[in-house]
Amino acid sequence: MILAGNGDPYRGKRLYTQSCGRCHVLFDQGGLVGPNLTGYQRDQLNTLLLNVLAPNLEVREGFQAMAVVTRDGQLITGFIERENPAQIVLRAIDGQSHSIDREEIETLEPQASSLMPEGLLDGLTTEQLNDLFAYLRSSQPLNDGT
Repeated sequence: MILAGNGDPYRGKRLYTQSCGRCHVLFDQGGLVGPNLTGYQRDQLNTLLLNVLAPNLEVREGFQAMAVVTRDGQLITGFIERENPAQIVLRAIDGQSHSIDREEIETLEPQASSLMPEGLLDGLTTEQLNDLFAYLRSSQPLNDGT
């Protein structure tokens, strides 16, 4: 993978929307499963690449994966969106929120891995990678009708 820094951010935005944007917000668009990327240090290519290639190295606070097994044997994995003494709400990788009464929880275990899967860049060409990272590193929203 060689990133030359000469990608097309408009094509990159389309790639972002198809993959990253399902879970992450950038410029007020996207999903709510992972951290909002708008304020993230996206201008630092090495850090950005490392976090995409190896998402388990550093998990942003508040987004640690948790696994809940309920008393009826249901397994739900996600991050704790909110909680109170009676209940927790997990946001799963599909973006759905699951309210679980604490009295129904058999186990609640932190997971060593991120909700973000590894290998997200597999199958992308060098040109597509340059395009995607050109968009990720853009400092403002692109007005291209998407």
